[in-house]
Amino acid sequence: MKIKNYFLTLIAVSTVSVSFLSSCTKEPDESNLYTFTGQTIWDYVQEDPSLTAFCAILSKSGYSNNMSSYGHYTCFAPSNDGVKAYLDSLYVDEECVKMKRAPHNGIQEVSGFTGMDVMEQVKYLGDSIAQDIAKYHLSNLIYRVVELDGSNVSWTTMLGRTIDVSVFENGPYTGLASLNGISAIVSPDNEVSNGVVQIINRAIPHPALRIPEVLGRQPNFTIFTKALEVTGLDEVLKEEYRVDEHGNTVTYYMADGTHSDAVAHGLNSLYYPRECRKMFTLFAESDDVFAEAGINSFEDLVTYCNNQYRNAAVWYDYLNDKGITVSTGTDYTNEFNALHMFVAYHILKAGMAADRIVYEYSAANENWNYAFGYEPQDYFETLLPHTLMKFWELNPKTTRDLRINRYILNNTLTDQLACFGSNQMHTEIFSGVKIKRSGSLSSLNGYIHRIDKPLVYDQNAANALVERLRFDSSTFLTELINNGIRFATPAEVSSMNGGGNGSRVAFPLDFFDNIHCYNSGTVLRFCVQGAWRAHESDQMQGWGSYDFAIKLPPVPKTDQYEIRIFYPPMARGGLMQFYIGEDTYELNKMKNIGLPFDARLNPMEEPSIGWTLSTDEDDYGVQTDKDMRIRGYMRGPASFSRGTLNTYQDKLVYEDDLEHAKNMAGGTSTRTEQGYGTMMVRHIVTTQTLKQGSYYWFRIKNLITDDLDLGWSFDFIEIVPKLQVVDNTNYSEDWY
Repeated sequence: MKIKNYFLTLIAVSTVSVSFLSSCTKEPDESNLYTFTGQTIWDYVQEDPSLTAFCAILSKSGYSNNMSSYGHYTCFAPSNDGVKAYLDSLYVDEECVKMKRAPHNGIQEVSGFTGMDVMEQVKYLGDSIAQDIAKYHLSNLIYRVVELDGSNVSWTTMLGRTIDVSVFENGPYTGLASLNGISAIVSPDNEVSNGVVQIINRAIPHPALRIPEVLGRQPNFTIFTKALEVTGLDEVLKEEYRVDEHGNTVTYYMADGTHSDAVAHGLNSLYYPRECRKMFTLFAESDDVFAEAGINSFEDLVTYCNNQYRNAAVWYDYLNDKGITVSTGTDYTNEFNALHMFVAYHILKAGMAADRIVYEYSAANENWNYAFGYEPQDYFETLLPHTLMKFWELNPKTTRDLRINRYILNNTLTDQLACFGSNQMHTEIFSGVKIKRSGSLSSLNGYIHRIDKPLVYDQNAANALVERLRFDSSTFLTELINNGIRFATPAEVSSMNGGGNGSRVAFPLDFFDNIHCYNSGTVLRFCVQGAWRAHESDQMQGWGSYDFAIKLPPVPKTDQYEIRIFYPPMARGGLMQFYIGEDTYELNKMKNIGLPFDARLNPMEEPSIGWTLSTDEDDYGVQTDKDMRIRGYMRGPASFSRGTLNTYQDKLVYEDDLEHAKNMAGGTSTRTEQGYGTMMVRHIVTTQTLKQGSYYWFRIKNLITDDLDLGWSFDFIEIVPKLQVVDNTNYSEDWY
């Protein structure tokens, strides 16, 4: 739905940059830079007399060299007046001392600073703050202002942080692109030989406050702010980095040679994070939203929460598994006090802009790989113990209507061959809590998103999760999100890597909370956005004599589940033994699961798998699906493909079941893509009882230790209710 016909669409065209370091403590790497003929970004800003202050900041930071060199960049160039206003605000900011930052945010103390001319002010900037300002106004992606498709977006800067981009709907800049709600692009799309210059009216305000501080300054969130404070959860939301027992930020170091690709990939040196950021997403109801629900005070909210949660044990199996009784008293810091439970369910330990919660379509996303009208659905763990929050984006190519815990009967099931299924079997029980895509708030350590109704973990929320749960590795390895790696492009990662390889990221073995490595031969890698045969166009993988365990996400209720992995059969695939440990990764307490799994077997030739090309079969693969399941295998989902091969994207209309199957079988997806080394397959690992009150560690051990090029891939895992989905007697699991 078009919001206004003057809205602007923001399209990013990405190419690989060859010249940037991400660390603000180092000088830019100039080893690969060279000059050339033609007006550059640096030429452009030098020639504009209204940009002299920003020009001086670029020069002071060292990034003028990059802006005068070959590459593909966007420069957000603030006017002199805009720079002065920003520097004045930084100098008089008292919060910087409270938050243990340098006085005046690193600007040298001098009498009469705010009364100085802006060019004089720049002289008092330290190198670090000059680099910080420069990198927050530069990107190694090209962003152009064209027509808007109806939703806010985020742009990534060289600082590794995003800028929230929307449109001013009122005031003197109505209709112009808005950056972080303050800066306006007043002269867009000035093309030069190495990119584009966007002239803005003022410097982009870099978020300097944390989530509780940002929320506390909002006049219409008084009730939720008080609830956050009295529960003590505001203190959790002040964390910024992983720290050691002394409160010092943990730093990581990987020796040369330990963060390179495998031999088969050319031994390229890869980027790896030196620190681990901690970020959060907070969903918050405004006072107006509470009022619509009859909640007009903090006391009203307490009463509401007591009513909602006092009987939560009916649907919240964790309470029964642990023998916990919900408290309706006034000790709001109690983890199982009703108010505390309410607030905790609003928080994710992953900081995501609204357009980064699910894998979103955009005109610039060349790797969009969802097919057959599939609507993105993802699951994240909340701070309410062992609970999930489901995100469902309706109409991803138009309105991008993002809902929390939308509940459709029999979701992931169908009463017809191949297609989603009839409306009769998919009755909507709860439309979900809608995320308001305008008005989100950025902070130093995450995002605050406005929602349209009270968000609770109730019977509907629990029931909405009784379906095939497909967890992309990047949704429960939250470090990928918080450190700017999930959804990153190769160009962005190349920038982090000083202009080097950007296709993969390397990780120290102790970087992830949800991964435990048993030996030093384990290699942890992440393939960033690309034309991979992978869910959301990225995947976790690695090589070596690996032996590691991944903590699986919690299940929504205690029951029997089928556990599946999604993997690429290939000559370099490993021979693995799987294990499961309940609430532990200790080797002596983990149970092995079945026989060793050989990822090297060719599904098209191996009778023990039995994969066939479904287009060659009269029933389009229905009987073969059953035969493969008996052997412990399934075809890949029809919901996505390699982005470059996605040939059928429109949603199938419910009419003739065989016609749907024909269309789906004939279109490109991981269900139909064939070729040893290019196809993807699901393997059924085990079926067993999983408790909501327990975490389960899934161990993957390579049994071949003398070939370091053997690899593993952990794109996604499926945890599927046995009774409701796998053994359903009324409906069958859909092909998506």
